[in-house]
Amino acid sequence: MAKRRTSRTIYVPCGVSSFFEICDQDSVGNPISDLLRVGARGGGFIIERGSRTVVSALEGGKEDSVFINGVRVRNASTTLRVVRLMRRKYGFGPVSISHNIAPPIGAGFGTSGSGALGTAAAVSDVFDLKLPLSKITAFAHTAEILSITGLGTVISLASGAGGLGLVTEPGCYSIGKVDAIVDNYSNYSLICVTFGSIEKSSVLKDEQKRRMVNKFGRTTLQRVLRDPTAKTLLHESRQFAEKTGLASKDLLKLADQAVRRGAIGATQNMIGNAVHCLALREDEKKILKWLHDLVPGQLIFRTPLYQGGVKVLDD
Repeated sequence: MAKRRTSRTIYVPCGVSSFFEICDQDSVGNPISDLLRVGARGGGFIIERGSRTVVSALEGGKEDSVFINGVRVRNASTTLRVVRLMRRKYGFGPVSISHNIAPPIGAGFGTSGSGALGTAAAVSDVFDLKLPLSKITAFAHTAEILSITGLGTVISLASGAGGLGLVTEPGCYSIGKVDAIVDNYSNYSLICVTFGSIEKSSVLKDEQKRRMVNKFGRTTLQRVLRDPTAKTLLHESRQFAEKTGLASKDLLKLADQAVRRGAIGATQNMIGNAVHCLALREDEKKILKWLHDLVPGQLIFRTPLYQGGVKVLDD
């Protein structure tokens, strides 16, 4: 039986992107070679539902393994890439990574970025590398870019700036810039309904979709910065979703219905087959009941917004 050395549990929030701009080319259209400078501008929500990650060192083990919510997953590309990038630099042996991920995976809740960041922090912990947040996030950010599972998720989750978050300049944690809409986040709930997953690369590799995203992504951010409120963020994000052609007509219809039912605003997850709507706490029960009656059998949940970044849980 292989001996184990196990990290402490690493908690990382998850996040919902409401709009974005792809930033992986320079001013003349050439690919940016420094992956730490690749990223996205955009905005959305940091949510309390997140990931908890534990990494165990396997003495005598032959290969890395990843478990998500108790089930072994062999194609967890972003998590495994974090491990390989860190191993290349620090030379440790095989590990077992265990993720407990609360939101649905692949539906635009930032689960790959959250898991990547948790993995990097847990590897640092189990091998006593004592890496600062800037280096931990660099590994997670690079893994997401290479795996085509995200662009600006890691910086937004690591920053701790606020539940209504904005990434105003692209890049990793030590290069990009973040901002936040200042508010009392405890007044709100984010209510989400999920209909399945969307492959991120289907958008990030499609030139026509990329052009539309970048055409409207920059102007959306400018409008939000001119009137930085939750209502403006979601209103402009709803317009972004429709103008870019990324949104489903049925999901936009559902988002609009949620607003008529009392939500502050609503739009489709970017990128995911899901809708998120922001509601005041006193309105959440009636909106949740309406959704359960309207789309029975779908995954529906509410979550508080979260202000804070990576946490080490001494459990």
